[in-house]
Amino acid sequence: MLAYFLPSPVGVYLPAVPVLVLLLLVSLFLFGFGLLRSPVRWSPTFRRTAAVGLAAGLLLPAAFGAGALANHCPLLTPFTTAEPGGWERVSAPAWVLDSMPVLYFYGSVACPYCSASSWAVLSALEALGNVSGASFDHSSPTDSFPNTPSVVLPSLQLTSRYVALDARESLSDNQISAPTLGSCTEQAYVSAYNPFGGIPFVVVDGTFWHSGTLVDPGALAGLSSSQLAQQAHAENGSAWGALGPATYDLLAYLVHANGGAPAGVASNPNVSAVLGGIR
Repeated sequence: MLAYFLPSPVGVYLPAVPVLVLLLLVSLFLFGFGLLRSPVRWSPTFRRTAAVGLAAGLLLPAAFGAGALANHCPLLTPFTTAEPGGWERVSAPAWVLDSMPVLYFYGSVACPYCSASSWAVLSALEALGNVSGASFDHSSPTDSFPNTPSVVLPSLQLTSRYVALDARESLSDNQISAPTLGSCTEQAYVSAYNPFGGIPFVVVDGTFWHSGTLVDPGALAGLSSSQLAQQAHAENGSAWGALGPATYDLLAYLVHANGGAPAGVASNPNVSAVLGGIR
């Protein structure tokens, strides 16, 4: 229960969902069954069992929580509020790098939904800075929406005053798998708000997160990476109808995290429309 109510720091190394939930339910069932079967409901045996269980249930999570705090994990709770575009807001410390809000992307190149979403991430980053070193791939040829063009986000080199990119992707384009996590902050957000490991998973500034695809991969069917890049730069074309809204959502949350900067992006009517709905 403590790991559920404090998924970080307690639940970072002691996940509450789903293993601890199942263990808690099994333990309660066995304890209740024993009480009902016993002629003396609160015998010394049951009192000792309850006392030991309570003590262990407090001390073990406390130890895990202390270890997570020592590794600079943020304090996170499971309570969120809905925001525009399927995003969620959490009350948490800002996640910044070099004084800039972090855009965290957790996914897999082989995943068609991650591949489609990567184009919105690239478009948003290009609107907020200079991007170089882009490389392209495609999703798994044997999964749904096979060979969806993908931007390999970890390959990007970003120069910006408004956003820092933290992209964690497994790079195989044949097998979908969860990427390796780096910092305790990354692990904390995945444990707290994405405990079943869904991809893609995106966090902006440690305050807003989105689980699931940002872009419908079906809207990119039949297009090459170069064609998608041209449409994204021109903000026009058959795929931009799917890429555009996701890009504007990302920009709105990043502009919000920057206190309204840059003004040129904030004044875009498509961005300002989303900004107006963010709490």
